[in-house]
Order: sequence, then structure tokens, then C-alpha cells
Amino acid sequence: MINDLKTKPMEILLVEDGLTDAKMTIFAVRRSQVHHRLTLMRTVKEATRFLKRDQIFAQAPTPDLILLDLMLPDGCGLDILEVVGQWDTNCHPTIVALTASEDVSLKDRCSSMGIHDFMKKPVHEREFMRVIRDHKKLMIHSTPLLAKPTF
Repeated sequence: MINDLKTKPMEILLVEDGLTDAKMTIFAVRRSQVHHRLTLMRTVKEATRFLKRDQIFAQAPTPDLILLDLMLPDGCGLDILEVVGQWDTNCHPTIVALTASEDVSLKDRCSSMGIHDFMKKPVHEREFMRVIRDHKKLMIHSTPLLAKPTF
């Protein structure tokens, strides 16, 4: 069973409307050498349908990690947390807010709503790997070499 877990890619849902930020995040994830499959959604509505497995998303995988932009064209990224909150507690993904804001009150609010971590945009490989290391359940998707801090 452990071998199955090591070969299963980390399912990442990236919810980001900015194409430049999305490209930078995807590039950082690819360079990290974490075995993954990434799905990009650009709106709250799309992401909600994906997470609920609605219509065309009926076969959507359950994400291990959600990288969530907070400011989306059709609402706040935090609205997506309501869907995740309805899942069985064993299935909850790690949720990381992507933000350019340094607002401490926003981070406090997000933490109280279930956000596990934050990454400043644009996302860089080193910061992505810090998140993977800090959230141990995500480490099964990385190579043993990546488990060691490089700083």
C-alpha cells in the first residue's frame, strides 16, 4: 500500500485567475520534482463545480493540495472553503492561500476559516517546497532527496 501512495501523484488544484501568476506557480511546482497532477481553475464557480464533482467534473480527483488565490473575478477564494468544509474530515486537503497582500488581519481571518498556510505571489520553487515540508502528509509525493532542507 505504501508503494501505491508513493506512485500516486499529488493532486493539486490551483485556483488562480491571473495567467502570469498561474504560469509562475505551475513553473515552480514543476521545478520542485514533486510527483503531481495539477488542475487550473480560474473562478470561484469553476472551482466549486470541480470540488463538488458537478456535471463535466464528475470524475474530478480529490485534491491533496489547493493553492487558492483570494481575489477572483467572481468572488473571494474563501468561498471555496465552504465546499471543502462539507467533506469527510479524512479527505480534507491542505489549503494554501496565494496572496500579494501583507495584511495580517487577512491572514488571521483566513487561518480561522481553515487556511493551512500562505505563499506570497509570485510563487517560487523554494517557497512551494517549504509548504510541502511543513505539511508532512504531502511529503509522500516527493523524492527522498527533497525531504532534506537545502537552506
